[in-house]
Parts: sequence; structure tokens; C-alpha cells
Amino acid sequence: MEDKTLESMRTALRGPVIGPGDPEYDHARTIYNAMIDRRPGAIVRCADAADVMAAVDFVRQSGEELAVIGGGHSAGLGLVDGAVTIDLSPMRWVRVDPDARTAQVGGGTLLGDLDHATHAFGLATPAGIVSTTGAGGLTLGGGQ
Repeated sequence: MEDKTLESMRTALRGPVIGPGDPEYDHARTIYNAMIDRRPGAIVRCADAADVMAAVDFVRQSGEELAVIGGGHSAGLGLVDGAVTIDLSPMRWVRVDPDARTAQVGGGTLLGDLDHATHAFGLATPAGIVSTTGAGGLTLGGGQ
């Protein structure tokens, strides 16, 4: 990814945009499965939905490949050599509606976060037993 595009994203987004030359790059590209060693062109840690929308627009305009990683453990599909990884892990929130008995979660939410929030209302989510699983990835059929 061009430095100009990285700088444009850094200016436009609330969350950090991490490139290969940044000191935190190696840590940012490390995932749960340590056997995966990929080098994305950039890692965009989205702070909110507006960051996600803007990052997708930047990637679309640049013609780069896009990958997405949620909050949980990953099989490595969220990291692609040279691509832009949109990292949803900072978007870790849960909103519970106890009357409707529903919950909404952010893209980086883990099952442990969901369990913690729903238990306060005497509710439970029959989603899995590993608290570090990403709620979004599991809900969408097994991803990150």
C-alpha cells in the first residue's frame, strides 16, 4: 500500500492505521494461531462503524485486497500478504435489551463479553463454550 494512502487513512480514521514500517506492526499482525505468519500491507484498527465504512472506501479506491478480522481466535483468514486487514477487535461492546431478550454486539466482541453482559439480566446465549471466540465470526458461520 502506498504511503500516501496510509497517511490519508490515518488522517481520516479515529482508530490507528498500522503499516509495515511502524514499530507495533509485528505485534498487530500476530493472531491466536502462531503458525500463521502473514504480512498485510496495512492493519486498520477500527474504532467504530464510521472507521469501517471509511476503511472499506479507501480499500475500494486503492484497488487493494481486503481482509477482515474480528475479536476472537482466528484461523488466519483475516491476514493476507499485502492486503489491508480491517481489525474489528477495538469494537468490543454489548447492548442487551432484557425485555426483548436480545443483544447486539460490536464486531470485536468475544463470547465472554456477551456472557458477562447477558448474565446480569438472567439471560444466557447458547453460542459456545470458549470465551475467546469472536461473537461475529461464530454467528456468521465460523470466522474470526
